Amino acid sequence: MWDKLKVKDFITLYDIDVNQNLTLPEKQQKMLAYIEGQDEEVYDYIKYRELVRLFNEKLSFWNNIPETKPVDYLQVGDNRYKFCFEVSEINSGQYIDITAFGQEVVAMNKIAACFFLPMQGDKYMEYGMIPHDKVADDLLEANFLEVYSCMVFFYQLFKELIRDTLTSSNLKEETKQILLHLWNDGVGLFPPKK
Repeated sequence: MWDKLKVKDFITLYDIDVNQNLTLPEKQQKMLAYIEGQDEEVYDYIKYRELVRLFNEKLSFWNNIPETKPVDYLQVGDNRYKFCFEVSEINSGQYIDITAFGQEVVAMNKIAACFFLPMQGDKYMEYGMIPHDKVADDLLEANFLEVYSCMVFFYQLFKELIRDTLTSSNLKEETKQILLHLWNDGVGLFPPKK
């Protein structure tokens, strides 16, 4: 099932799964309705054990994201994107956007839009040539596993950059603590804003 999910599907399911205002049966119903393309009310009239059975049948994949390798390119409809493998190639605009969007998984498409560069023929365009929001909207339709594998790869590179920055520069103590938190905990790309 993972191979059929788009980024927007993952964001929707994840948002339901982590919603603390929903009970477990409500989450199961909403997630099942989304996967099946049904109205939630369809599941109001079935026995709960049947709901659990259907949920387990249709969403057993949910807690087991398979290992994947990053892709060089993404094809989304008519648009093609090149994955930026080199952290050293990131420009200031990309870095600023990564820090702005790196807070939450539900912004996955916005984070990914920071390191997938639009292609024009066989050449990639510089970051910012196409507005970030347009790329992010397009990436909602991208294959989740392809985007996810690149994000995991990018995150590992980013952790190395943080480690190198910590060991090779004279940073303010507060900045060092933020970078240490990222390097050790790996929660999002950046700690939540206070």
